[in-house]
Amino acid sequence: MWWKRPTILFIIIYAIAAITLKIVFPQSNFISYDNFGYYMHLPAKYIYHDEALATDWYKQINEKYKSTPTYFQIDQSPKGGLIMRFYRGMSYMWTPAFFAAHYYAKNFNYPADGFSPPYSWALIFNGLLFTIIGLIFARKILLHYFSERVTLITLILIFISTNLFFFITLGNEVPHVYLFTLFTILIWLTIKWHEKQKYTYALTAGLIYGLVIAIRPSDFFIALIPILWGVTNKETLLNKLQLVLKNKEQIILAGLIAFACFLPQLLYYRVYAGEYFLNIYNDPSSTVDLSNPRFAYVLFGFRKGWFIYSPLSLLGFIGLIVCYKRCREFLIPTVLFHVIVIYLIASFTSLVSYGYRAFIQSYALLVLPTGALVEYISRKKLALRIPVYLIITLLTLLNMHQAYQIYAGVIDGRRMTKEYYFRVIGKNHRSFEDEKYLLVNRSETSKDSIPESGNYFQKELLSLDFENTKNNSDTKAIIAHTGNGALKMSSEVPYGPDIKLRYDELTNADYCFIRSEVYVFADTDISNDFFIVITTMNDKKEHIKYRTAEFKPDANKFIPGQWNKLVLEYITPEPIRGDEIIQTFAWNRGNQTLWIDDFKSVAFIEK
Repeated sequence: MWWKRPTILFIIIYAIAAITLKIVFPQSNFISYDNFGYYMHLPAKYIYHDEALATDWYKQINEKYKSTPTYFQIDQSPKGGLIMRFYRGMSYMWTPAFFAAHYYAKNFNYPADGFSPPYSWALIFNGLLFTIIGLIFARKILLHYFSERVTLITLILIFISTNLFFFITLGNEVPHVYLFTLFTILIWLTIKWHEKQKYTYALTAGLIYGLVIAIRPSDFFIALIPILWGVTNKETLLNKLQLVLKNKEQIILAGLIAFACFLPQLLYYRVYAGEYFLNIYNDPSSTVDLSNPRFAYVLFGFRKGWFIYSPLSLLGFIGLIVCYKRCREFLIPTVLFHVIVIYLIASFTSLVSYGYRAFIQSYALLVLPTGALVEYISRKKLALRIPVYLIITLLTLLNMHQAYQIYAGVIDGRRMTKEYYFRVIGKNHRSFEDEKYLLVNRSETSKDSIPESGNYFQKELLSLDFENTKNNSDTKAIIAHTGNGALKMSSEVPYGPDIKLRYDELTNADYCFIRSEVYVFADTDISNDFFIVITTMNDKKEHIKYRTAEFKPDANKFIPGQWNKLVLEYITPEPIRGDEIIQTFAWNRGNQTLWIDDFKSVAFIEK
């Protein structure tokens, strides 16, 4: 009877609740930002027949649907032209939903352009389907070791009491909830294969693993689960090696299936980039620095720390201690996996998101440790259980409320601070006074501007009037903008003087604005990037953030024969080490002769 199987009832209720929340609190413009990058493989191939991005169909789509403020989903190909940066794996998961939506759009008067409402809703419900599949397999894994009661409590703790709840219901599940589901399936297949070495288990596991690496190659080390499952000492390791050798044909076929899943990505790179392997994390502002992992920042930081915004995720780690005695067969691979994943995520210079959503798929491996802890607590005296249950209940309610807060914008997507966090606990709206405690609001476009209402003191970085510079012009003598001197620039002398200093020599704050201005004179029009002012911050190897100002024919037009002012405003990216280099300079990129005068650069540092 159903009351003897409450976990089934929980799955049904959870599915209904998740669907209801998706409808009542719809995600605006689902195919945007990262999702735009994951998804564009499908319309590029099946609608616009342009995987090389040779036409501007994606720009027209963006103008219509406002999918992304910048085209960070696209990169320059080493071969020339453009490529889609994001991996193709999510497009595999979305393919059935895409074709269903495409059929619906063509037959029910919606634009069959790949981005109209039917496509968004199809992807949203596709995500819900995969969520329920993940819930089902999590239940199967738990019931293999624990009772119905322990399984029910554990499912509640994982699916309601952690930030997984937000990404399933009100947030964006891509790609991490999909990976969570794939991880749970892989764990279940691992359990079944170790019970009985069937080809169906091995080959399906190969397919699931292939989809994982096709979606996110950096998660390749989830292979630790099947490889080290059941290994607890030297004896079990030798037994595992014998088992693998005995079934080597299955292992080889599973590996070939996994490789086949990633092969289309390699072929795409080869055809459109001329190389089989590309590093898509080639942006210095969003890369991996293995020499500088920030563990406290990603785990306990109030910006987006995992254990701050999802404190009950700690239960799984506490449960690992219990597992040492209760169920050790998955202990070693689980511990190794989390050591690696925490180190990698802590080494990323970006990935800032609510509770660090990059950890979401890790919950699949915390299902069993959490269950072990629940079983352990359930055996304790009532006097101990009551305060534990009370704390868990309060933190669960906090987690659910915070899910709404981030949907409503009370918990900011990127600008959280410790002071602001404690000001908005329990609030459904944030006040103007609350907002003063947020981090600076950074532009999502390629243009920065200094807010007029900011409370800053100014620090002069550069001030050049060129009074001691001779105007050695072969064509004419000019009148300087101020005083008597101006600097002549030409193709022989393309670069003007610059300012270069370490970030920590400028300020200890997490940002500052830099405003650079220069007056420019030329006899001919130097619009179209012939002259630019540049401000950059680099890590001594690459530009972390590079911004330019230039004259344009349609805006900020250059007028020949008179002095023209050019201004560049720049907000520094978040420093990681503090030894990053700030540099500002002028560059004459054309063949024309021109003059510059009154070149100034000022830092605006928050008081």
